[in-house]
Amino acid sequence: MQAKSNRIPEDVAAAIHECWPDGAIQEFDADESYFPDIHAKLERDLKKIPGAALLWQTEAEDDSIHWDDDDEPPLFSPDFQSYRVFFLAPQGREFEFETETESMEETDDFEDPDSEMHFVTYPGKGWCGCSAAVSLATPFAIVSLADYSQFEDGSDSGPDPGNVAYSDKTGERVDLAASYRKSLGEAAFAKLENLRERIARVLAKHGVAVLDQAALDLPVPDLKPASEVFLDGALSVRDAFFFRGV
Repeated sequence: MQAKSNRIPEDVAAAIHECWPDGAIQEFDADESYFPDIHAKLERDLKKIPGAALLWQTEAEDDSIHWDDDDEPPLFSPDFQSYRVFFLAPQGREFEFETETESMEETDDFEDPDSEMHFVTYPGKGWCGCSAAVSLATPFAIVSLADYSQFEDGSDSGPDPGNVAYSDKTGERVDLAASYRKSLGEAAFAKLENLRERIARVLAKHGVAVLDQAALDLPVPDLKPASEVFLDGALSVRDAFFFRGV
């Protein structure tokens, strides 16, 4: 991997080569990751950040769920993902908002084949804050401004490092910092930026380096996805460490 020609920082290029020496991004055994060794202490220190609350984190895959060919599979089998996400929000009503979600439900008895489906709207509550996506493949992370919402039907909507917002009008990527600054105001936005810096310091304490946006968007032309990985097209540094699979 030519770090200089791709403008990829040398430590990042070295990590990509170490993770994917054959040039193929693929699923791996998360139990052999460095992350379980730091998870409990990392979570503890994130919860200790003053003036903020850890509201949500992605769940680890339940490896205890197995079934034989003759058995029915479980109702829910989560996709593989190469990262864990933590969401924290500053304290204060200025970081809370009302929201809603729609769910498709049957109007009558679900056992009736003639029952019709319709959308039901459920109210919810959301928070503006920061997400920390920590790669399980290597100790890198993305710390971003983000939202998290909970709804009255029991569902929620959490941040994901693979989600990138684009403008409906211009087709260009949305400047999240400018968007949050405009909607929250300078004082509240400064609290978000402070929280992002504190999260980065906690991650660094546990040996996890935060990648900046410029590095995340750099192309890695030598990399290809394995068939079980949900990636396609030209791959970037972000794709090398943060991806989903079957």
